[in-house]
Amino acid sequence: MQSIIDFLESGKAVYLESAILGTGEHAALRPYFGLGDYSNPSSLYSGIETIIADSSITFNEFSMGYLYGSNADYGIDELEADLGTPFSHSQDNVTRGVFYDSGTYRTIGASAFFGAMADGSVGNTKADVMMQYLSFLMGDPLPNIYVLEDELDFGITFPETVYNIELEISNTGLDTLIISDISISGEGFIYSDLTEIALDPSEQQMVEIEFMIDDIGDYIGELTIASNDPDTPELVIQLSAECVLPPTILCDQSLLDVTLISDDTHYEMITLSNNGGYELNCELMIDDSTQWLGIDQEFLSIQPGGAEEILVSFDPVGLENGQYSAEIVILSNDPSQEELIIPIIMTLNLTDADDDLSITSNKLIGNYPNPFNPTTTISFTIAQTSSFASLEIYNLKGQKVKSFPVILGGVEGQHSIVWNGKDDNNQPVSSGIYLYKMKTDNHEETKRMILLK
Repeated sequence: MQSIIDFLESGKAVYLESAILGTGEHAALRPYFGLGDYSNPSSLYSGIETIIADSSITFNEFSMGYLYGSNADYGIDELEADLGTPFSHSQDNVTRGVFYDSGTYRTIGASAFFGAMADGSVGNTKADVMMQYLSFLMGDPLPNIYVLEDELDFGITFPETVYNIELEISNTGLDTLIISDISISGEGFIYSDLTEIALDPSEQQMVEIEFMIDDIGDYIGELTIASNDPDTPELVIQLSAECVLPPTILCDQSLLDVTLISDDTHYEMITLSNNGGYELNCELMIDDSTQWLGIDQEFLSIQPGGAEEILVSFDPVGLENGQYSAEIVILSNDPSQEELIIPIIMTLNLTDADDDLSITSNKLIGNYPNPFNPTTTISFTIAQTSSFASLEIYNLKGQKVKSFPVILGGVEGQHSIVWNGKDDNNQPVSSGIYLYKMKTDNHEETKRMILLK
């Protein structure tokens, strides 16, 4: 203890922490740490301690709790300041830290174990706070420039598109930080924000860096911040970006307009293609109130040159005759068309839909059984006026697996075809959902069936 006193009286500085700093055998040290003659001893502290420092001319504001959210689990003295100045306290406003400048020496005394605390917010980590302590003890307050990121990556970018990243610059020191210049280098990287900034202790400033380029490739650059921070007079932040050809969304349907004469569920297909140079990511949405309309996919990714089919279902059960409208909204990362809207129109004409059906209309009736294994019968009607008809079966990838010739021979009415679950090469197909599509010269209709093995 005497060696500490001798050290201080020689004009030095000391930081001392002890749970019993205010009591016990430290009476001779208390005046050197600005403490009163008596500080309250504390019994076992069972709460979860939080150490809080309010912003002052000497120290910045900070707040820290114990690691892992544990409690202190030992007695912590409640300090009483005399000549010293209290600067930190517990969450219940009990003094835990006192600093003192005698004019000859400087001290900081704390009854909470700083090393057991978890880091606070950005700029108020234990390292930042200890730097403030050292700056005070050395009697030479200094600025300190701080940024969270020492590298800024713009990631994947597209030609002729402006991208921006915000960077927060903080002063975690005890003197004013003077930024005298901010410069940038590297093709495509742009800085047009403030170049001269003054930050008081604990103050922050947001600046914006941009990137835009016309040609594809990898790009690197540097952002250089010059300041009066003696340790880092020039802070260099690395910049990077990759420019690629963007995805391009294409849709084979600009409008889906269907007319239904029965309350059977009806299916249509939408094909989305990516004609660009980067992966296309899409999100498909339908208004929740549109119960009669459905889609089999909400999120999908399409590689360059690829395509995906979306099964659109129309369920008219419980609806009255009339016209119903909705929209399928497709959000994508195509920068030229971030939102694609496909209008949907469904017209119901269920009255007398079966009257003389075989004579007046072409209709895909359905298949039975459904689900099936391995055979099913597909039924349809052909009107006398039709001169052409075909029936084809597809998988959900849009690949045709089976074609059936339909011989009209001038005979209208109901027809049926039996599918044995084999493709055009007479090979059995796997279990799953299949679409069967009937086409005539003036009608096209698709339904869905399920093969279960």
